[in-house]
Formats: sequence, structure tokens, C-alpha cells
Amino acid sequence: MIGKSTIVWIGVSCAASGILYQTSYKAQEQERELGRLNRAIIAEQEAIQVLKAEWAYLNDPNRLEKLSAEHLLLQPTGALQIATLNDLPNKDPNQTAPYTPIPGRKPGSAKPEAIERAPAPKVTPVPPAPSRRPTEGVILAKYGATR
Repeated sequence: MIGKSTIVWIGVSCAASGILYQTSYKAQEQERELGRLNRAIIAEQEAIQVLKAEWAYLNDPNRLEKLSAEHLLLQPTGALQIATLNDLPNKDPNQTAPYTPIPGRKPGSAKPEAIERAPAPKVTPVPPAPSRRPTEGVILAKYGATR
């Protein structure tokens, strides 16, 4: 006959082996999860590098200057456009300005009549931006990012 202590030891060893199996299974699952997270971190770091390279390309001063000259109607300030305080007429602050009516409005009228306006400048449509993928290699090579 099997003694009570033998049955207890068999039960303890079965419980210990079950706990050991469960623990090793959880450890393997945690290792898989850790590997997945490390791969995701590396993918995000690569994406950040690509975005930094693209940001550097988009903020390149030479490129921005070319785009502003191409798309904006602004011109550099000329020397004749700059005035000093000596160029302004002297005016007595206590003197009131004479009445000058607003162009296109009758005195006492609340509604302005039609005012002639200069025609609006012609706006050329901007072509859609190319997809990011074809230029990605050029951007990476130009600004030293690695994939």
C-alpha cells in the first residue's frame, strides 16, 4: 500500500510541475511580446528619421525662396519705399483735419455706392503634391537619413 506521505509528495510534485509549465509558458509569451514591441519601436524610429529628413527638405531656405518667388506676388522693398521721420510733413497735433468725404459715399448716406476696384490677380492652380514614396530615397540620400 502506498503511504500517505507518498501521495502527498506525488501531489506536491504534480502541482510544482504544473506551476513550472505555466510559468515557462508565460515567459515565452512575454518574450514574443517584447520582440514585437522592439520591432515596432525600430519601425517608428525609422519613420521618425524619414519625417525628419522630409522636414529638412521642406524647410530648405533655397527651396522656400524659389517657391516664394514662383507663387507669391511679393517683391523686394525698394529704397524709395523707405521713409524717415524727416520725410513726413510736420503737422500741428491740435489742428483738426478738414472734412474729406469717403469716395463712393454721399454725405449722410449709410450705404456706399459701387466703388471701382482693381481686378483680382489671376491665380494659377497649384499641381497636387507628388506622393511621398518616389522622393523618399532622394530625401534620405540628400539629408543623410538611413532606413
